[in-house]
Amino acid sequence: MSGSSPAIDGVVFDMGGVLTVDPFESSREYAAELGIPATTFVDQLRGPVFAEVETGVRTMRDYLKFACSDAEQRLGVRVDIRRLANCLAAGQQVRPEMVTLVEDLVRDGAKVGILTNNAKEARSWWTSGVLPLEKFTAVVDSSEEGLRKPDPMIFALAAERMGCQPESLLYFDDAEENVTGALAAGLLAQVFTDPIGCRRTCRRLRLLKAASD
Repeated sequence: MSGSSPAIDGVVFDMGGVLTVDPFESSREYAAELGIPATTFVDQLRGPVFAEVETGVRTMRDYLKFACSDAEQRLGVRVDIRRLANCLAAGQQVRPEMVTLVEDLVRDGAKVGILTNNAKEARSWWTSGVLPLEKFTAVVDSSEEGLRKPDPMIFALAAERMGCQPESLLYFDDAEENVTGALAAGLLAQVFTDPIGCRRTCRRLRLLKAASD
């Protein structure tokens, strides 16, 4: 996290791996089952093809077809496209501790937002009632904006949608490169490790009252 900063009045959360469980766990397990490097699908999901899914240029189906073809050509394994799709869907589980934290932050007067690199196809899930969207001041989705993290421009956009100066926003992400992008845009940013540490940081920055803990 950066050093001294002005008073923080808003918190923006990444979705996958922060508000939800680790989105890559099932894909790592499937790769291990196939006898290929555990990071095979994770590397694909962090690569240029999936980046185009996250900016709305490609569909999730495009990525799945690429993933299967790439693994067969490079590693000589047949990937079950339905199984891989199910692995990705397995990460769509909200952390209840984070929902409670969001509710506590709003109750204590902080603005909260979401900034997510996501596929268009995921929208039907996260708008289905699994998250208390009414609590969020802004939800910025890369697939709708045509921008994705770690581009500092999408962090500036998130600050604008939150109605806050970048330096008054705290940002949590589980990916170091996205934290770097947030810092470059002027936000206070921290790598997310677990809900307890996230709550501790919010408490230290006086975003939570003592009764919240």
